[in-house]
Amino acid sequence: MSTVGQVARALQARIRNRDWVRAGKLPGQRQLAAELGVSRASLREAIAMLESLGLLRSEPGRGVFIVRPGESRPASGLDRWRFQARYALRDVYVVRGELEELAAAMAASVVTASGLATLRATIERMRAGADAGDLVAMAEADRAFHAAVVEIAGSPMLRDLSDSVAAVVDSSRQVAFADPNRVREPIREHERILDALASGSPRAARRAMRTHIRRAAGRVGVELA
Repeated sequence: MSTVGQVARALQARIRNRDWVRAGKLPGQRQLAAELGVSRASLREAIAMLESLGLLRSEPGRGVFIVRPGESRPASGLDRWRFQARYALRDVYVVRGELEELAAAMAASVVTASGLATLRATIERMRAGADAGDLVAMAEADRAFHAAVVEIAGSPMLRDLSDSVAAVVDSSRQVAFADPNRVREPIREHERILDALASGSPRAARRAMRTHIRRAAGRVGVELA
C-alpha cells in the first residue's frame, strides 16, 4: 500500500472509531500530521483521497468535516472531483479508456501465470476490503490492479504515460467507490478482465476493459458513448 494509502487508512480507522465524533471534523493539519508522524503533504493527499471516497468533506475557512453515516452525499462523483478546475471528469474517463484498453490488449499477448496471479491477488484484496467496509483498501487494490495490467503490457512508453496522469486517474477511480450499494461491481468487472487476459485474446481483453471503464464512468454520473 502506498504511503498516502497508509495515512488514509489510519484516518479512516479513526473515523470509524468515532475519535472525532464530538467535533464532527478533523483537527488542524499541523496537529494531525504530528499525531500521525507523517508529512503535511502526505496528510493532504490522504485527506483528498478520503474526500473522493465520500468519507470527508472540506469547507473552505471552516475545516475538514466527517461525512456521518446516513448523511446525504452527492448523487454524482462530479461534486467530489478534486481536479474539476482543470479537467472535466468525462474527458479523464475518455483518455483513461484509451490508455487502459491499449494496456489490456497488449497485456493479453504476453501475460504469464505469474502476472495472472498478481492480478488475482489484487481482486482478492478488493473483495476483502469490501467485506470489511474498508474503502481505502479497495481503492488501493483497484489502483494496483490497473497498474499491474500496464506493467504486464511491458511498454515503457505506456508506463510513462500512465505514470504522468496517475494522480488524476487515481482520483477518478476513487470517486466511483462512494456509493456503498455499488462497491462490489468493479470486483466482478476485474474478474472479467482477468478471464479475458487469461484467454490470451487482445480483442477480448480490450472489450472487457472498455466495459469496465464505461461502467466505472456511469457510477460517477458520466455516460460514455
